Amino acid sequence: MDEPDNLPARRGDLSPASQTETGLTTDPQAREVGFLDVPGNRLKTIALALAVGLVLSDSSIVVLALPDILARYSVSIGQVSWVLTGFNIVLALVAVPVAYMVRRRAPGVLLGLGLTVFAAASLFCAIAPSFEVLLFARGVQAVGGALAVTAALEILPTTTGSERRAATIWATAGALGAAFGPALGGLLTQLISWEAIFFIQVPAILLAIPTLRVKTHAKRIAAGRPKLAPNIALLLLSAGLTAALFLIVLLLIEGWQMSPIATALVVTVMPLSAIVGARAFDNLGSLPARAAAGTILLAAGLAALALLPAPEWWWTVPAQIVIGIGIGITIEALTDAALHGRSPQAVHGGWTLTARHLGLVLGIVALTPVFTQQLEAQQAQVERTGVRLLLDSPLPLSTRVALAGRLGVVVQDANGRIPNIGDVFSNVPSDPAERTAWTTLEDQLTQTIREAGTAAAAWPFLVSAGLVLLALVPIGLGRRHLDL
Repeated sequence: MDEPDNLPARRGDLSPASQTETGLTTDPQAREVGFLDVPGNRLKTIALALAVGLVLSDSSIVVLALPDILARYSVSIGQVSWVLTGFNIVLALVAVPVAYMVRRRAPGVLLGLGLTVFAAASLFCAIAPSFEVLLFARGVQAVGGALAVTAALEILPTTTGSERRAATIWATAGALGAAFGPALGGLLTQLISWEAIFFIQVPAILLAIPTLRVKTHAKRIAAGRPKLAPNIALLLLSAGLTAALFLIVLLLIEGWQMSPIATALVVTVMPLSAIVGARAFDNLGSLPARAAAGTILLAAGLAALALLPAPEWWWTVPAQIVIGIGIGITIEALTDAALHGRSPQAVHGGWTLTARHLGLVLGIVALTPVFTQQLEAQQAQVERTGVRLLLDSPLPLSTRVALAGRLGVVVQDANGRIPNIGDVFSNVPSDPAERTAWTTLEDQLTQTIREAGTAAAAWPFLVSAGLVLLALVPIGLGRRHLDL
């Protein structure tokens, strides 16, 4: 049977002196005001938030590095996708068991252990001699990360003086980490290498040092069942957000041939908007109302990405702003609902991690075949348009025949991906008239390919919007049955 939401604070067994010392008083106002003004507590809270954000950024940070990893190990596209999905599957499977471990042991020590395992596994990812070692190391990363993230949620109420504030910081840090992941990974991959993504995570263990001496005072009470409604809603939202976090990156790089650095700058709009949304709408209305409003904004932003008027990056910005605000409102509200009145929070935080990362895997599994099928359909259209443009071009016949042969090879080698024709047109003719016709043909074919990539992403974006809207069902039922 679920625990009632009006349970006494689980740290209410502290003596008045110890409550004052830790900041966890029974006075609600005292618990919400002034505790972070203590410099030591502020440092500990920042360290915990950074640890959560860093770990959960790994659910998405390798997106822009996958082509380089594919080339490094000479594996198939299907195999290289496991670098991404494997981490999320393992994290989803172990989150709840390790949360129970955190509940029974010293969370500060387990946070240090989790970050140590995470850092060591990151090092092995960076130096992995084979693809199999990389996959194994990613799985170990997920185990260490799950231990660190759930331990952080157990410690945060002590450093913030408020379980509600702790849940908000924890949820926001995780959501922003996942949202910033693709941009950070793209920057590191282009500026240094994909291995740099994992090397920079090795010092993560240092984030545990400020919190090792934090003492928590929790009753060892039964955890109770998780709240179904907010966790199911989080699962569906995460499935839909796969498009926002991953598909838009693929569209910008694969479809529109943008560089990883340029793509990273464009997609930062989303997490920055999430910060604004979380700040602007915190405590505005009830939890179900905020969750529903954010869900509708998310779906609207994804639908807008399916209806872009032109294949240009600036058309994605308004949609990303709407999606980001929706993330900021909804993830915080649903996580708050899932944890509210639930003791111990680490266990129920583990359930939210499981829901979110299972949803992410579900989104990848559901959307990948849709995107692939749409790419195949668009490829046929590109080939027909390309033949027509070649025939209509004023270039000499021999030049057009040679171009047709090279373009055919590029399309065939694309193997289900959007072709990059830049190398085909690298040898520009010296004759001014031919140069003009050459450049015109290249621009026309490039625009055709960009439009095809945009069209191929439209249906996956719409499917994602539908998955997000489905989250309104558990949100509505949860409110009706007092589960939210």
